[in-house]
Amino acid sequence: MKDKLARIKYITALTILLLFIAGVPFAQNTVVRTTPKTVRKIEDYLGKLDKIGYSGSVLIALNGKPVISRGYGFRDDEQKLKNSPDTISDIGSITKQFTAAAILKLEMQGKLATDDKITKYFQNVPPEKSNITIHHLLRHSTGLPGGVGGDYEKITEAAFVEKVLSSKLRFPVGTRFSYSNVGYSLLALIIEKVSGQSYDQFLYANLWKPAGMETTGYTRPNFDKNLIAVGYRTDERWGKPTEKEWENDAPYLHLKGNGGILSTTGELLKWDQALLTDKILSTKAKQKYYHPALREDETGNSIYAYGWDVMKTDRNTRRVWHNGSNNVFYADFYRFIDEGITIILMTNKWQNSFNDTGRIISNIIFNPNYEPVVPIADNGPNRAFTDATIKLTLERGMNAAIESYKKRNKKI
Repeated sequence: MKDKLARIKYITALTILLLFIAGVPFAQNTVVRTTPKTVRKIEDYLGKLDKIGYSGSVLIALNGKPVISRGYGFRDDEQKLKNSPDTISDIGSITKQFTAAAILKLEMQGKLATDDKITKYFQNVPPEKSNITIHHLLRHSTGLPGGVGGDYEKITEAAFVEKVLSSKLRFPVGTRFSYSNVGYSLLALIIEKVSGQSYDQFLYANLWKPAGMETTGYTRPNFDKNLIAVGYRTDERWGKPTEKEWENDAPYLHLKGNGGILSTTGELLKWDQALLTDKILSTKAKQKYYHPALREDETGNSIYAYGWDVMKTDRNTRRVWHNGSNNVFYADFYRFIDEGITIILMTNKWQNSFNDTGRIISNIIFNPNYEPVVPIADNGPNRAFTDATIKLTLERGMNAAIESYKKRNKKI
């Protein structure tokens, strides 16, 4: 009976995929083409990743309806607790889109403006930084450094602000792009100053609750601790984010507002769908969210907007994207808004070879001739072999390394 239900569910998913994608015209008569084999092809690829160590949750939705939603590997290796769609994971810098949306919400409420200078919110701003605006913070065009401390390093608000404001600018304000986590931490402080609420409280009341997201935040959701993923770095336990030292109900300012939010793939799908309506942000606010004022050297075809990377695809449609990582956890969020396709991935075992998974899945969907290549497993034996090969190459030359490789792989 269970097999029969599973088969019905699978056929239904394939049917949805076929009806939604095959032959549906989009911008400038662009047509996304696929076959009922697409879901199977994606599942086959993910299955191969699972065998070489992928650990996390994957959700692929078409027009807001999940076609694939499942877990791979373990959220806790020691206890052999499997990942599932309910696994709670650190989404890293995907946090930034929530910070940006909160700023726009406050602007909608008439409590601030994105062209406000930071001198309105912080004292003793040096002259060279006095022209920094909220807009510059949102677009990483302040010239401020990427960070001024480790994610979980203790620091007071006063010390953090002083450290940021006394730092040397990388370039004159507003002239270039340089990714800056500290800029988004300043935005988190502005949210709290203007709203009179904690960062978590304001975002829940104004973003997450209206979107139906009850399992997203720092500590406010009162998470089921058993569902929070344990992070692993090169097979060694790093731990859960909530096991790290935080300041009361949120991380210290090195991380607060720029990363570290906990969520699930299903929660991010709710956010994706809520942003398609006006229940969170107005049409005007969303225009600024995805298409803010540009610098003179920008065309708008590919920009870092407000917490999102926005680009035009070769199909003349929009890809709205962001990822997040602390080299332990990794999360990816692809939104092909014009084509109704959402891809969300989370992993609690960061591997560089898996970071392209979202892009590869996109290629499978949009290019029927695309054949994904499974990366080499990043595990102990392979790392040891690579290290030994590098060492042998350095010591005895490339020929010796090649001969060693041939002996290990007689088919070559």
